[in-house]
Amino acid sequence: MSFSGSFDPGMLGWVAWVFYLLFLVLALWQVPWTILLRERGLQHLFLGSVVLVAFLWQMRAGISYTVSIHLLLATTLTLMFYWPMALLATSIALLGVTVSGKASWDMFAINALIVCVLPVFVSHWVWRWVEWKLPANYFIFVLIAGGVGSALATLSSGLVVIGLTWLYTSAHEFRHLAEDYFLFLPLTLPPEAVVNGMILSGLTAYLPDWVRAFDPKKYLDEA
Repeated sequence: MSFSGSFDPGMLGWVAWVFYLLFLVLALWQVPWTILLRERGLQHLFLGSVVLVAFLWQMRAGISYTVSIHLLLATTLTLMFYWPMALLATSIALLGVTVSGKASWDMFAINALIVCVLPVFVSHWVWRWVEWKLPANYFIFVLIAGGVGSALATLSSGLVVIGLTWLYTSAHEFRHLAEDYFLFLPLTLPPEAVVNGMILSGLTAYLPDWVRAFDPKKYLDEA
């Protein structure tokens, strides 16, 4: 979910740009450029994933003239490429969506924090927690790191949207939005979890090399 329309965020807009650019620079610094430029297969996989996510983000349900709901797939990208490349991929996808007119340029930095930075880092930390605390089990990886991680990423983005809407819209508009959005937000969590879980289960079963966070020797050979 993200803002398809715009409102006047005031100083928040500039603060969002500062934080987003800091995260983006950090991601660009940590992207394995040598590997990415050398391996043509990784380039095709990365660009194909960007195109797929940008296409899916075009298919959105608008519940008001400012807020729309769509799949994120940030968790799948994070587990496929790690967080630096996932943040870069989602940023490019958001740029494409904004260029097409589905999102407002005025809200680009805020949207980037909501649908790029926040879900990517939530997904990353859920995966790291699974690595640290839970047994090395294939189903735990798919269900917890993939399914639960994507649901938490979606929930965190949705709560931020609710908070910003409460702060920057009128009481009447927020009340109208809350009647719909509070109902739809819980309904977006299972589809996000199922879609990410299905994609990851298919990739780890048939194309495990495409998921950098997945170690077949750890999750399959030792299971």
